[in-house]
Amino acid sequence: MVMRIHDNEKRVLVVAATEMEVKLLIEECTMTAAASDNCRSYRGGHGGFDLLLTGIGTTFTTFFLTQHLMTHPCSLVINAGIAGALGDHLRIGDVVNVVEEEFADLGIEKEEEFLTLFDSGFMHSDEFPFENRMLKAEGEGLAAFLPRVKGITSNISHGRESTIARLKDRYSASVVSMEGAAVFYVCRWMGIPCVQIRAISNLVAPRSQSRWDIPLALENLRTSLLRVFADLGQELQ
Repeated sequence: MVMRIHDNEKRVLVVAATEMEVKLLIEECTMTAAASDNCRSYRGGHGGFDLLLTGIGTTFTTFFLTQHLMTHPCSLVINAGIAGALGDHLRIGDVVNVVEEEFADLGIEKEEEFLTLFDSGFMHSDEFPFENRMLKAEGEGLAAFLPRVKGITSNISHGRESTIARLKDRYSASVVSMEGAAVFYVCRWMGIPCVQIRAISNLVAPRSQSRWDIPLALENLRTSLLRVFADLGQELQ
């Protein structure tokens, strides 16, 4: 299924934590308006979109995205950015379509284990907007050319071996970001389709910048985002 977004319909909203993550995309376009420092409109070729820069982490993302959607209706939210790979099946530079998300740092820490809000009984596994503990994307059919993966979201960029081992053991996820679950949570409540496109900038391992390749991830992210817009019927180039 290909979703068509036309000029007379509501806008597409691209949500990113930082401008760096979408810099190559917006260089393809012309800025047409700036509602604020972190909210702008762009156009290129036969299509356009709004860009919301939220800042890093779930708190800033939840606040700014909710605030924006309350006053600026849109037909689709595209969460774009870089992410770390938790599994060996992904390589640096790969781009993925994250279709399920889970908060990985929201819960109760005990002496020998970590309990999520579902494990501890504070929430039911199917309590809206969750489905079997998961937050799921509603952008059915979008970015079908990309591998579909599960992600987790943490407000910590992990670099400690013991913590990383716990994450890999606790969650069957392929990637970790700092905003994805927050975007899914807000969009599910607001009833807005969303898709999360992430490029792998690093493998989640004890901190070493030599293991990162952000330029490669950003270039591949740009290419994938342009293809998503083309599938929407909006050629930006």
